[in-house]
Order: sequence, then C-alpha cells, then structure tokens
Amino acid sequence: MTMDNYNQRFEGHNFTEVDLRNHSFEQCAFISCNFTKTLLSNASFDNCSFEDCNLNSMGLVNCKWQEVSFKHCKISGLDFEHISKMLLAFSIENCSVGYCHFKDLKLPGFHFRHSEIKECDFVTSDFSNADFSGSNLDRSTFTECDLSSANFTTCANYRIDPMKNKISKARFSLPGVLTFLEPYDIIIE
Repeated sequence: MTMDNYNQRFEGHNFTEVDLRNHSFEQCAFISCNFTKTLLSNASFDNCSFEDCNLNSMGLVNCKWQEVSFKHCKISGLDFEHISKMLLAFSIENCSVGYCHFKDLKLPGFHFRHSEIKECDFVTSDFSNADFSGSNLDRSTFTECDLSSANFTTCANYRIDPMKNKISKARFSLPGVLTFLEPYDIIIE
C-alpha cells in the first residue's frame, strides 16, 4: 500500500492500529477489513466504499470523506466533530453504529437507513432532507439539529425534542412519533 491508492480493492486487511495518516484513497473498495484504532488523521477517502468492515475508535482528525458509503459495517466510538467538513459526504446503510458523536456537521440529504444506531449524540448539525428510515435509534439524542424534511418513518426509539430541533416537514410514523410526548409525563390510552 502506498501513500496514494487509486482504484484498489482491499479485502480482509487488518488495519488495526495502523498509521494511515496522510494517505489518500480514491475509488477504492474495502471489504471485510478491520480498522480498529486506525490513525486516519489527514487521510483522504474519495468515492470509496466500505462493506462488512469494523470501524472502531478510529482517529478522524481532518480526515476527508467525499462520496463514501458504508454498508453492513460496525461503526463504534467515532467522534465526527473533528472530521474535515470540506466536501463531506457519506452514507450509512444496514450498519451497526454505536456511541458516536456527530457534532457541527452539514449533511443535508444524508442517508442513514436501516441501521442500529445506539446511544449516539447528534448535536448542532444539519440533517435536513436526511433519510433515517427503518433505523433503530436506541437511546440516541438530537440537540439543536436541523431535521427539516428528514425521513424518520419506520424508525424506532428516537429521542427528538421538537422544541430543541427544527423539524418542519420532517416525516414520522406511529407509534414512534409519540415519543415527542414523553417529557410531559402524560398517559395515552
């Protein structure tokens, strides 16, 4: 593997605790790879895909993700606050996502579909027109986010305070939308 990687397929690689700082990957596919505690500071991923990968506790300071997709991956313990915001675009589908911190991100139209999203914090971010459909947002919270026109249909266990987030034209379905009433300690029969 060189510093610059173009149109390569990495299958079954163990990148655990590997230093990939300042590496660039363009049009690369990562299949069944382990990225636990991988250092990705200042690394760049452009038009790359990750499938069945383990992405835990990676260092993302100034890491660039442009048109990156994650499918059937385990993503845990990532702090997206320090990822490069320039041209940031990625999608997550059918993944297990836990204990991640999404702060100060602009991801309108973001795809976060059919995933298990456990105890994640979404803070001061733009997820307008995002698609969270079919996801289980177990104990995940949204604070001061723009969720305008976002799709939360068929979602479960989300915690969204409509007084602390923009939810105009967002789509919800029953019974999930009843969680909006939890702070009022009322009984619904």
